[in-house]
Amino acid sequence: MKIKNLIIWAWISWIVIAQRLAEKWEEVLIIEKRNHIWWNCYDYFDKNWILIHKYWPHIFHTDIEEVWHYLNKFTEFTNFQHKVLASVDSNLIPVPFNFNSIQKTFPKELAKNIESSLLKFYEYWSKVSITELREKAKKEENKDLKFIADYIYEKVFKNYTVKQWWISANDINDNILKRVPVVMSKDNRYFPNNKYQWMPVNWYTNMMNEMISSKLIKVILNADYKDLIKEIKFDKMFFTGPIDEYFEYKYGKLDYRKTLYKLEEYDKNSFQENIVINYPNDYEYTRITEFKKFYPNSPTFWINKTVICKELPWVWNIDAYPVETSNNLEILEMYQKDASKLDNICFLWRLANYKYMDMDKTIKNALDIKL
Repeated sequence: MKIKNLIIWAWISWIVIAQRLAEKWEEVLIIEKRNHIWWNCYDYFDKNWILIHKYWPHIFHTDIEEVWHYLNKFTEFTNFQHKVLASVDSNLIPVPFNFNSIQKTFPKELAKNIESSLLKFYEYWSKVSITELREKAKKEENKDLKFIADYIYEKVFKNYTVKQWWISANDINDNILKRVPVVMSKDNRYFPNNKYQWMPVNWYTNMMNEMISSKLIKVILNADYKDLIKEIKFDKMFFTGPIDEYFEYKYGKLDYRKTLYKLEEYDKNSFQENIVINYPNDYEYTRITEFKKFYPNSPTFWINKTVICKELPWVWNIDAYPVETSNNLEILEMYQKDASKLDNICFLWRLANYKYMDMDKTIKNALDIKL
């Protein structure tokens, strides 16, 4: 078989690439190892017509105008403001940790002192990583600042990191800890600074199907590219799988956070107070998502059925997130050096770049590639 463009794995960045290539009247072949496209963002309706995110919850959020306008060509969106609660010391508190979290956790006078100390060093509406906050508390020798920095680190970050990544919070790349900052406000939204926070009206999978609807795009599901690659001649390959797998682990295997996503159905209208509740300290799972709460205006919202997803980390199931330790990054550098020598193969996305990327950044990455 001869094809101009070969794409390995049908993740969002490569669906964007496929759509752009088809617009240029170029043929594209996508080989996907799963039985569906859209990789970990795949969603579907169950027997009760509840829309399920098969692997874990995905919320589209961005400040990138180009990405927002691009996706609007393929779907309409419904406004959605994502909020997350965490179970800490028998309280359900907002995360990212903010002034509402402080007031729900501590006695009134202590909460007031902590807020005053934070506002002494940070402007209202600003945000700071837990690492920066701990360093500031140590430098300033402020007891209230040290107290809250240590509390947040111990109760919100430390145990969650150990549970999710199976390594000490001190060993994880600081960029991971920065993803959930401490926020100096009473805004409970998980993405308070993003202009666009929406869910696709016609669900993610339908949006992806629209993007690859061209007759120039062919998709092969349930196939491992390694079983087919010898039979295919291509001008260019776009590879989204693990970069160490492509090079047959010649420098060693990179570590990925693996997670089992366990779906459970209940004969009740509602399972929990919020769409997503994190469990940083208790239980074997890291969080529980209740899917029907994503679309509160849906007719299924009122039926006496609900489905939840429990995320159990390090159960050997799905490679989800790169574990960015110094050792893994050293191995990655060797693979990237080899990858740079390949003129007709392009490596993108989270597994190929060994870097966590939000959905909008992946799309932007794919839109920026010169085709």
